[in-house]
Amino acid sequence: MTDIGKQSGLKIVCEACGSLSIKPVDPAAPDATPIHCGRCNTVRGTLADLHDLARRSTDVFEF
Repeated sequence: MTDIGKQSGLKIVCEACGSLSIKPVDPAAPDATPIHCGRCNTVRGTLADLHDLARRSTDVFEF
């Protein structure tokens, strides 16, 4: 499968509460640092997932 069809491990919309917000983390933290929902604190992915999403971003997201 190519990178085009690859989904990021980061959940853009929280599956627990539907929020789009995430809690800020230090960008220099280890890749395995969990990214938490800004509303309910559910883990939405890792910092590596967030970095991957940012690298592959085309400013268009499917919800």
